[in-house]
Amino acid sequence: MPAMARQDTQSSSGGIGQGYKSSAGGRSPLDRPLVLMLIVGSFLGVSTVFAKAAPEIGWHPIALLQWSILGGAIGLFGATRLAGLKNGSTRVAKEKGHQQRLVIYILITGLLFILPNMIAVAAAPRVGAGFVALCFAFPLVLTYAFAVVLRLQRFQWIMGAGVFFGVAGGILLAISGSELSAEASFWSLLALAIPLFLAAGNIYRTLKWPKGAKPVDLALGMMVVGFLVLSAFTATWGIPVAPVAWTPEAAGLLAAQTAIFGLQYGLYFRLQQTAGPVYLSQIGSVAAVVGLGLGYLVFNEVPNAAKLAAVAAVGVGIILVTLGQRRVWQSTD
Repeated sequence: MPAMARQDTQSSSGGIGQGYKSSAGGRSPLDRPLVLMLIVGSFLGVSTVFAKAAPEIGWHPIALLQWSILGGAIGLFGATRLAGLKNGSTRVAKEKGHQQRLVIYILITGLLFILPNMIAVAAAPRVGAGFVALCFAFPLVLTYAFAVVLRLQRFQWIMGAGVFFGVAGGILLAISGSELSAEASFWSLLALAIPLFLAAGNIYRTLKWPKGAKPVDLALGMMVVGFLVLSAFTATWGIPVAPVAWTPEAAGLLAAQTAIFGLQYGLYFRLQQTAGPVYLSQIGSVAAVVGLGLGYLVFNEVPNAAKLAAVAAVGVGIILVTLGQRRVWQSTD
């Protein structure tokens, strides 16, 4: 793959994101980090809108997520095999000790993937698609903060200021949910855990990337684990796994979400390997803009003053962290 990232993120002189170049060196648009980020982030924002629409069409949001992930994994597997792609994980499995590490990697990435998605789809009908979409804007600053705490990247004042604004945005977002009912307020606080899981996953996937594994195979493994976790959850809690009625709308929503997941997570690991975890985290910013916009257009969710202030604070934080990350890249040229 052109412009492929070097897996040297743990070097003492580098740090997370320093071994990656955000240049568009590939001939295909899907080799360009910016294009990948916009596609994956937009799909993420659309998914929050689908989650809110699910109950209105007869789906339980968790059940829709469960079957969409399975369908997306099947579609991704079929598409890549028809395209003649070989399974990169087989080489990993043949090397001593790598098979066990690969299984552990897939299990952990699967959990870090499915938990925030479960929270998002469960919270969206209660607190609004726009609120949940905004929660996806914070992993950028949190990923950098985790990297500094773990001494994986050196502290920079400009990026540190970005983290400060990001945290301020999180506080403002929490305040924006104070007008909700008691149950919705609980879900608004729970939704704020979404960026914590996402940021942890961003760093873990990069640091523990199995040697020789291809992005599409890791995506498939992650989605399969997510489906199994959801299946156990729906069975344990007695959640109906089918819509109230198989109307054209219910079937169409499932088909649309399935297609989005197949494309979104087929490109997710590719973006991470191409550009690194800090750059990847910007998909949340794209998701927040798309989700807020669609929340207003589809559900007439008008953001209040606190939510608009949260958007502004997060936007400043994202700009500062991005500027700092570019300085890191330039220093390694």
